[in-house]
Amino acid sequence: MASQKTQIRLRAQFEATAFEHMEALYRTALRMTRDPKNAEDLVQEAYLRAFKNYHQFEQGSNFKAWIFTILTNIFINNYRKKARRPGEVDFGAVEDVYAAGEKEPQHLRLQDLDRIQERLSDEVKSAVDRLPEEYRLVFLLAVLEELSYKEIAEIAGIPIGTVMSRLFRARQQLQRELREFAQKQGVIRTRGTADAV
Repeated sequence: MASQKTQIRLRAQFEATAFEHMEALYRTALRMTRDPKNAEDLVQEAYLRAFKNYHQFEQGSNFKAWIFTILTNIFINNYRKKARRPGEVDFGAVEDVYAAGEKEPQHLRLQDLDRIQERLSDEVKSAVDRLPEEYRLVFLLAVLEELSYKEIAEIAGIPIGTVMSRLFRARQQLQRELREFAQKQGVIRTRGTADAV
């Protein structure tokens, strides 16, 4: 059993290191769970587990990747538990997938994105929320937290190639959905229109 001085020192080290990542953890947890209360619970559980196991953390290694691994593992475990329970299919999500169809994505240009930036923020959040869980997780860790492929692979427990594939598919789906949004808003026009932007 560690002495009281050692426990106090470890706690101070943990607090100094851990709490600088709280905003990033909450932001990611919120995007994962899509619910503020569940996100708070997820972050709280991640911090509790991280603190409980802080003595196992290798000083000098990447703390952010370590605590994100804990957060991700808790989320995945909770997701798997829910998936094993019968009778909890989200038919709204299933309808969205089939309604999207199998069209080939068309590319957006930078100037198109600049023109719709202000109107897009809510739609971007919704589009990210519609990503399949495994794509959303990789996308959030790569884009919001700016983690490397290697770090994401370690956190999610998948090969780097799978990280790259899921990130590509997430970006492809987002590009398709946001292009459709831009077309509906009249910011860009479909191909074949005389005055296409």
